[in-house]
Amino acid sequence: MFQTDFTLEELKQRREKVCDAIGEGGLALLQGADSAPAHGLFRQYNDFYYLCGIEEPHAYLLVNGRSRKTTLFLAHQKGDNGEVLSPDQPDRVKGLAGVDAVLGIEALASQIHNAPVVYTPFRHGEGFNESRDTLWHWYAGVVSDPWDGRLGRTAHFIRNIKERYPQIEIRNLSPVMENLRLIKSAREQDLLRRAGQLSAYGVREAMRSTRPGVMEYQLDACMRYVYLNGGARDQGYRAIVAGGPNVWYAHYGRNDRPLKDGEWVLVDCAPDYRYYTSDIGRMWPVNGTYSTRQRELYGFVVAYHQAVLKRIRPGATAPEIHAAAANEMRGILEKWTFSKPIYEDAARRMLDFTGHLSHGVGMCVHDPVDYRSKPLEPGMVFAVDPQMWIPEERLYVRVEDTVCVTENGLENYTQAAPLELDEVERFMREDGMVQAFPPVPMPTA
Repeated sequence: MFQTDFTLEELKQRREKVCDAIGEGGLALLQGADSAPAHGLFRQYNDFYYLCGIEEPHAYLLVNGRSRKTTLFLAHQKGDNGEVLSPDQPDRVKGLAGVDAVLGIEALASQIHNAPVVYTPFRHGEGFNESRDTLWHWYAGVVSDPWDGRLGRTAHFIRNIKERYPQIEIRNLSPVMENLRLIKSAREQDLLRRAGQLSAYGVREAMRSTRPGVMEYQLDACMRYVYLNGGARDQGYRAIVAGGPNVWYAHYGRNDRPLKDGEWVLVDCAPDYRYYTSDIGRMWPVNGTYSTRQRELYGFVVAYHQAVLKRIRPGATAPEIHAAAANEMRGILEKWTFSKPIYEDAARRMLDFTGHLSHGVGMCVHDPVDYRSKPLEPGMVFAVDPQMWIPEERLYVRVEDTVCVTENGLENYTQAAPLELDEVERFMREDGMVQAFPPVPMPTA
């Protein structure tokens, strides 16, 4: 029903920053997530949770820039799935969320109808397994479908405000929230550190369990067991477990193919740990030994990855880090043995690419924050994700870690997952979970 990870003072400070951003003439209005369909587990929208920590469906939060007071609006619900928070318990709810007033959602209209300016997020709310960029891709498909085209929940909410109160100027709160979420507090870093550890432990278990004949989804199951056993809700996003030809698809998620001898597997996964997640990527051989081709390609990407990691520090910029790492790797490339010219060409293209510090990580795996247009600061958390593409052979090679900028450099939250190729091979010789759970044979016709 409510969070226990952050002090009420930290939540209040976040709302105070919202007041500073919207000014005295504005109201910030956030719509919480609706109830989960069927038997799904409810998960609050990230921005809503970030400001008040309440986990009740159909809730609304109003922050007044002039009075600097916050009102929480709750629905009257039946507690069929356990205890619920109700507007009939205002003192209790105020004590849990640190808000100034608690009302039923029917009172929201009276609180905003005279407002000159209302700020509300224009972007989709991030729920379970969701990031804003993936939500936009989904919504683009909806609106382009001539037999669908329905409004998303966020757009519908904004339209309702405009139709009922045409005199209100509506402004976008999303940039404000993105700026607030850029620098992670010490407590947020604690949660992200744990999410990164669980990500790495899940990968370790998947490595131990890999052998020819194992299904992609079985490695996924190993990792999810680690997450759940470690206190996570489940996955932070649908895992990528791409064996053999599936490695070409950067965001492959079917996970329904058997792993075969001589191939390798790309794994990318993370938990949803108390509303925070991580990101990690590793590639390893199905039979436990990297082939010559796998070593020359993955080894080069790992070397570049390490060249990037050692240059991350406060004050550095993403272009500076890319340029310095690429300059170091060009010297290494001249001595590297590639078995085909197309592999060397791919390596050179990788060094010219400037997106290897790829995306923020936080409450969702693609956190909507901008750290690439400014010098790095302590508390910024993002994925380091060097990638090599070889279209002639439909090969995609990458490695990924989630890091946090510290006062003196960085902390690698996912470093517990083996990275060096020899270390991976040693790790794969250990026994894993899948031995106890052989695939269920499918019936034959």
